[in-house]
Amino acid sequence: MKSPQGYTIAQATACHVPLLAAIEVAAAGIFPPGSIPDHIRSDFTPVDKLHEAVQNGLLWAALDHAGNPVGYAYVRLIDHAALLAQIDVHPDHMRKGIGAALIGRVAGRMRQRQMPALYLTTFTHVPWNAPFYARLGFTALEDAGMPRFLKDILEEEKRCGLTNRIGMRLSLAGEAN
Repeated sequence: MKSPQGYTIAQATACHVPLLAAIEVAAAGIFPPGSIPDHIRSDFTPVDKLHEAVQNGLLWAALDHAGNPVGYAYVRLIDHAALLAQIDVHPDHMRKGIGAALIGRVAGRMRQRQMPALYLTTFTHVPWNAPFYARLGFTALEDAGMPRFLKDILEEEKRCGLTNRIGMRLSLAGEAN
């Protein structure tokens, strides 16, 4: 997938990591009041996890024309499966195709790693979550067809107060990008 005009999708570096928490917190700020627990609004992915992802080639950044991160995608490998653990775009840069471009890059790299699918968990009640991912080819998973690790993640999210969540899968069968 081509990068949106004025932006570059690149493998993130250690220099990008300290800037990503602000993007994640800003992105959480667009959720309507009461739609997510208040504590989630200030949570962010631990820096050590992001540094580990940089080392393993599992973190991508959307960079503006000046090279500053405005979005990112973080993948975890669990039980020989790829999980899109976090994807955020700063609200000032939303609705420009950055999220779709990040997912396109991640999907291409996971295909190259011969992963059969890309999984995620997401909200069902906001248009920029499950409906957005469905437009990109993700399908909602029923409990019977859901991998154990994804069920476990959804249960943990529920314990943390996250509701209206589902697991989704993007098939990566086909040519690598």
